[in-house]
Amino acid sequence: MGLYKATNKIAMQNIIEIIRRGGVIIFPTETIYGLACDATNENAVQRLLEIKGRSGENYKPPPVLIAGEDQLNLLVESIPEGARDLMRAHWPGALTLVLPARENLSSLLTGGASTIGVRETGHAIARALCENSGVPLIATSANFSGATGRAAMPQSLNDIPQELKDKVEAVVDGGIVGGAPSTVIDCTVLPFRVLRQGAVVL
Repeated sequence: MGLYKATNKIAMQNIIEIIRRGGVIIFPTETIYGLACDATNENAVQRLLEIKGRSGENYKPPPVLIAGEDQLNLLVESIPEGARDLMRAHWPGALTLVLPARENLSSLLTGGASTIGVRETGHAIARALCENSGVPLIATSANFSGATGRAAMPQSLNDIPQELKDKVEAVVDGGIVGGAPSTVIDCTVLPFRVLRQGAVVL
């Protein structure tokens, strides 16, 4: 595990290379610290889930962070009427939209369903990593599955167990982050359904 300051340009380039090689990182987002990897690399996603300890019949796939329309199009088959309005109003930002997934996506991203959760991140570090690595990033909370207390919503590196830090290739120090999870809306049903109320209030 390497600890990198987000303000160091050389360090950030190293992190981008780690992502491109299929590594798993811990990084800050506009909501909480997350575990992340290249969402298009199935081996990397599998390893991230193993690190987190997320599996089984009740498996819920993590959301995917994007930076721009090109990365959205890699993941989504279509955008339901009305969803585009939500994007214009709240992206980039802490709003995750559940949208129709492309048929060729890994079940690790969809949970075997025909949908995928996507968010265009507005956090400077997370967005820079998406943009400069050229890939969307899986982003799930930087904790072990079933975490409680401060570890359930890590707002700083101090909230993340050292055991978890030791399992990843890089940890990005971005200071203290917001703490509220993203709001999640299912745009594949009518009317749209709020699955989780979070940072964005609608």
